[in-house]
Amino acid sequence: MDAPHHVNWWRGILAVNNEAAQKDGFLNHLLWRYNNKLDPCDPKNEPPPFLASMINFGVLASVLYVFGRKPLREALVKRRQVIMQDIDTASRLKQEAERRLGDYEDKLAHLDERLETLKTDYAAQAEAERKNLLVELEERRARMKRDAAFRIDQELKEARAQLLAEAVRGAVTAAEQIIRTQVSSTDQQRLAEEYLGALPVALGPTGGQVKDREGKSQGATL
Repeated sequence: MDAPHHVNWWRGILAVNNEAAQKDGFLNHLLWRYNNKLDPCDPKNEPPPFLASMINFGVLASVLYVFGRKPLREALVKRRQVIMQDIDTASRLKQEAERRLGDYEDKLAHLDERLETLKTDYAAQAEAERKNLLVELEERRARMKRDAAFRIDQELKEARAQLLAEAVRGAVTAAEQIIRTQVSSTDQQRLAEEYLGALPVALGPTGGQVKDREGKSQGATL
């Protein structure tokens, strides 16, 4: 509940020295101040002087100004360059974004036309593919039809040839059987004579000689 200490403007700017602070003299009061650490409520205790704080701040500001002016200036210049680069980059990105936005808005404005164009193109492609497919299927059907007709024709020819061969063999067999059963020895002799008589005509000018020879042979045979 004690009242706060009075403001110390200038006493004891150097340090705490209780013995020197209690002596007379302006210099002792200027350099030293009283502070009883064992009794914080001692009424003679003095807080750090405001002048010392001002001197410390001035010294600090001077040191910073002398030793930190160039690095600080360079840091500020570099920071300014970085900020300007960031601003340029942001401006470029903004322009690019605005350009893209304009493109998108233009595309959205003509979206219906684009969709109709795409539908027309896809329909034309589908129709062309359908026609090509129909032509290909028709060609394949015609080719298969020609192949089937050719195979059927070949099979018919082969069947006809087999039937003709079987018919000829059957006719020959039947004729042989008829000849064997119905033709007598007299008919066989007559057929042989007719055959021999037709040979000179078939052989041409040499038919007489052949006739003699055949006659001899015929006589010999008879």
